[in-house]
This record gives sequence, structure tokens and C-alpha cells, in this order.
Amino acid sequence: MNKKLILKHILSGTMILFLVMPITILAEEGQGGGAGAEGEGPGPVTFDIKIENPFKGGDNLYEFIKTIINSILLQIGAILAVVMTIYAGFLYVTAQGDTAKIKKAHDALLYTIIGAAILLGAWVIAEAIEGTINQLKA
Repeated sequence: MNKKLILKHILSGTMILFLVMPITILAEEGQGGGAGAEGEGPGPVTFDIKIENPFKGGDNLYEFIKTIINSILLQIGAILAVVMTIYAGFLYVTAQGDTAKIKKAHDALLYTIIGAAILLGAWVIAEAIEGTINQLKA
């Protein structure tokens, strides 16, 4: 037989073994013994799973969205703006006087500045709306 075919069969058998093993272990635990008293059988199986909020924000939808915007979108957008500015500078340096390449670098820098302005403008507008709503509540 081919070595690749033998390796494929060994890997397939190992994967099947790892998939079936938890089922057989759970079946054995469910049979005898267990946490119950003499003659009662096994006790109930419980899982204590606690899911924590990874954003550490508030408990309402407004706080959740604000946390996502401030901690994810703005940070990723700022990093992307810096990277694209560096890329545009790289395009300028490697253009070597070619007008088509300089135009491409100029467009990349222009679009980066427009994107950063939109990102900053959206944040400023959101903060202004939040401030207005907070003043109206008070």
C-alpha cells in the first residue's frame, strides 16, 4: 500500500476514536455507581457554566452598542487609518516619478483621510447626541 494511504487510514481511525470515546465514557458513568446513595443510582449530572460579558459594559442595549463602538470599531478604524497612511506613503516613495503611480498614492491618501474624517465625525456626532439626551433627561 501507499504510505499516504496508510497514514490517511491511521488519521481517520484516530479521529473516529476521539469522536466516539466521549460517548462510551459517558455511557459507562451513567450505568452503575455514581453520586447517589446505596441503591439510588447515580445522582443528577449538572454543569456549572457562567458566561461573562467580555465587553465589561452596561446591562442595556445602549451601553452594549456604545461599548462595541468605542472599544472595537474606533480602535480598529484608527489602526486601519494609520496603516493606510503608511501604505500611501510607501506608494509615494516607490512611485519614482511615474505620474500614474503618484496618482494612485494620492488617491489612497485622500481616501484614507476621508475615511478617518468619517470615523471621527461619526464619533463626534454620537457624543453630541449622547450629551443632548443626557441633558434632556436631567
